[in-house]
Amino acid sequence: MEFLAIITVLAALQIWGYGAVPQHDDWLVAVHQRVSSINNLRLRLALLIMLPVFAVLLLQVALEGVLWGLPLLLFYVAVLLYSLGRGDFRSHLALYTDAWHRGDLQGATEQAHELEGFDLSAVPGNASELHAEVRKALFYQGFERWFAVVFWFVLLGPAAALAYRLFRLLGNRPETSPEEQQLLDQGIQFLEWLPARLLAFTFAVVGDFDRVVSAVSAHLVEASRAPDLLADSGHAALASPMRDDCPADQFASEAEAELSCAQKLISRSVVCWVAVLAVLQLF
Repeated sequence: MEFLAIITVLAALQIWGYGAVPQHDDWLVAVHQRVSSINNLRLRLALLIMLPVFAVLLLQVALEGVLWGLPLLLFYVAVLLYSLGRGDFRSHLALYTDAWHRGDLQGATEQAHELEGFDLSAVPGNASELHAEVRKALFYQGFERWFAVVFWFVLLGPAAALAYRLFRLLGNRPETSPEEQQLLDQGIQFLEWLPARLLAFTFAVVGDFDRVVSAVSAHLVEASRAPDLLADSGHAALASPMRDDCPADQFASEAEAELSCAQKLISRSVVCWVAVLAVLQLF
């Protein structure tokens, strides 16, 4: 059932694109406001995350065996679509590269800040450092918006995929207090530890294996954050990484080519794991 749901979602994304996925979070805003008066921080976060998760589990049980499993499949598809990342990352990335082609460093920086995975605390000192941060955001974006969600969806079902997305959504809300943010960050780091290492290994398989292993082998069992691990492993896996001594007049074109290569690496990783899941269906 999970495999059919994943294939259906992939087909839907090919038709609609990420920007057209129907994802509405108003209900979460309303629930957040209702429980904001609860003083116990852990209880408040537990209610915000576990109530929707329990609702998904109850509906999943209720739909078991109904109409040959068709309603359950549609339910799986709906939950998986909702649990995917937000926004159209590719359109923001295109605006970023367009700014580079115009020679507009300030415009490129502003567009980089709009990228979901961009570290707003980073202060790039030059064009090369800005590009490195955008490349890092690209790898993490591909991970958090798709790979981590599907990992938990396959391992523990739609409720786990939804739980991961709720951690991410609540962590990005401006109303979230620093204390809540700290707990959410700990939860996100826990949920991302294993799938991030699995994706880093996948980068090695579909990319430059030796370079990836030498770059990240020491960090695989440590508590390295997913964005850092994926940035190092993804960059090492690229077939044609950008030159360190790239001339200024070629910077925009080479940076765009490297980002395109990174997107293809992520796409190959998705295809790789779809093939693995297809094989697992045979056993």
